[in-house]
Amino acid sequence: MAAKATSLSIVIITLNEEAHIGKCLKSLTFTKKIFQKQEVIVVDAQSRDRTALIARKLGAKVYRRAWKGFSDQKNWALSQAKGEWILSLDADEELTSELVHEIERRIITVPPNVDGFWIKRKAFFLGKWIRHCGWWPDAQLRLIRRGRGAFTNEPVHEGLEVKGETLALDHPMNHYTYDSIRQYLEKMDLYSDLTLLDIRAKKVKYWWYYLTLAPVMTFVRTYFSRLGLLDGWHGLMVSGLSAFHDFCKYAKLWEKEVWRNG
Repeated sequence: MAAKATSLSIVIITLNEEAHIGKCLKSLTFTKKIFQKQEVIVVDAQSRDRTALIARKLGAKVYRRAWKGFSDQKNWALSQAKGEWILSLDADEELTSELVHEIERRIITVPPNVDGFWIKRKAFFLGKWIRHCGWWPDAQLRLIRRGRGAFTNEPVHEGLEVKGETLALDHPMNHYTYDSIRQYLEKMDLYSDLTLLDIRAKKVKYWWYYLTLAPVMTFVRTYFSRLGLLDGWHGLMVSGLSAFHDFCKYAKLWEKEVWRNG
């Protein structure tokens, strides 16, 4: 029996991603046999580099839209999609051929009560695959039926939620996290600022604990409990930087809630 054809939209939000967007788009090798209609939508937050130009050259529909936050930008991208299924990706992610084939195979037989699929991410940090530190398998809900899901409203680390059941795919995607320590620190500065937009009252009250012991516990959990030590020097870097991220985040909380109001 011939496979039933359906349609697919791939949505990606970008900001100054010329180093990654080409690799991401070139990995979208779905066939017309399963996804008869396909579209790639890139919502670009007014990049100052060649991101939009590269995306257009590789066949994507590019929308230039002022940045209004991760969740808002991604939900707007979902609203532009016309496919029966929507795959949401980040520009620094890449599909493998095994994952592409698995998606096509699973879509053919997906039950009507299933609205989404989880995809594992294989994280690369400074050119090395991180197997521990809590970075693997890092499953993300990314493939959903159109109209059945949306991104949550957190300022950072927003996630997809769907109405129906979900299944997990076996093959992972590649996630090229950070190419340098400088890049990590730049993103850390942005993410720690965003975290303060939705900080819980408990953390404001007990800022002294989160500023002193929480970073230490983050290092212990990442390096020892989650076996980051097995990733060698890269595992030490991930664990140390994660602890430093926590320290900076709560130092900014102290500055905002205690020092400026003291």
